[in-house]
Amino acid sequence: MHAISYADWSGAEYRAALRCIATGRVANGGKIALLAQRLAALYAPSSVYPVNFGHTAIRMALALFAQRTSGSGRTEVVIPRYICPSVVQSVQGAGLTPVMAGVGTDLNLTAESVQAVLGPRTLAVIAPHMFGCPADIGAIERVCRAAGVWLIDDAAQVVGIARDGRQLGTFGDIGIVSFAQSKTVVAGVRGAGGLLLVNNHELDAPLRAQWQALAPARGRLHALVFFLFNHVWKRRAGNIGYYFTRMAGMLGFHPRQYDENAKISNLDAALALAQLGRLEPLKKARIAVVEAYQRALAAVPGVTMPQYAPGRYLARVMVALPPHVDVAALRARLKVLGVETRTGYPAPAGNSGDDAWMGRLVGLPFRAGMDKEEVDQVCGLLRQALESTSQIGKSANEAH
Repeated sequence: MHAISYADWSGAEYRAALRCIATGRVANGGKIALLAQRLAALYAPSSVYPVNFGHTAIRMALALFAQRTSGSGRTEVVIPRYICPSVVQSVQGAGLTPVMAGVGTDLNLTAESVQAVLGPRTLAVIAPHMFGCPADIGAIERVCRAAGVWLIDDAAQVVGIARDGRQLGTFGDIGIVSFAQSKTVVAGVRGAGGLLLVNNHELDAPLRAQWQALAPARGRLHALVFFLFNHVWKRRAGNIGYYFTRMAGMLGFHPRQYDENAKISNLDAALALAQLGRLEPLKKARIAVVEAYQRALAAVPGVTMPQYAPGRYLARVMVALPPHVDVAALRARLKVLGVETRTGYPAPAGNSGDDAWMGRLVGLPFRAGMDKEEVDQVCGLLRQALESTSQIGKSANEAH
């Protein structure tokens, strides 16, 4: 099976986890401060505060923005039309109104699309780098600065990637990073960690005080076991993770709710540090896999990788299927052929015309260790699945 990979882990990550568990340092410990110190050098001169979720950082930032502009009537937050639902939930949870702006063929906001929706009620803009593809964040920063609105540089999916000589996450007033599954640095799922980056030093004192008052995240051992069985080891463990979860529920053990604001746990900080120790070779290997996919996809008619550019790092390989394809049928056929896929985020409501292709995005297997032969096999099976589903669709149409 050519499986979806959620984390590129080595022995270093497992050793880091075992040390935390063996010493009882799962929630609290010195790895939290060590992680902040390590990343302060990367993101300087921004202040770095490790938290449990990327959207914890968004919530903290939006709350402060709203407080700073109280009474101004600014209650709208500009976000892309194509976006992770948790960002929408974070905006709405802060009592604010999301306003959708268009995205380019790279799935990112543009300066022009942001400018088009700014108004007197605009409080802030959240600009992600979708699936690790760098947005033109410098141009968006200039638009926000001229309009007097706050900017959150949402670098949730990337670490150590620069644009215009600056690290993604350091543009605008606030930056965020996530360590959840399928990101550049992965510590797990369900609140596995992230960063609040304070780029506007006028905001540093209140946010530092808020962060210092947070407790480290709890329930992380359960979350780690869930992640290992349901994601990292799924190919070998099968449905064991599902049965463990069911059994735990029958015995009265229920997973914690991980949505509260918290610092990163010591366990997740240790895992993130282990990943950071391998960051450069991981990035280099993933770029090589992206290049291999671009070459192999040339033999698959009608399929493109819209976020590709030579030498560009991507956190996922997302391909756009031809307009006539039944996405669900194609994914089912690929599963039979031994290729696991995933969809992207929900396509914009009423996605027609220029947005229709977003509903045809499919994620292919992608990990640092993939070689050219495996990439070629995946693309060959994709072509085979496209041909077979097209024939089925053609036969069905002829029958009518």
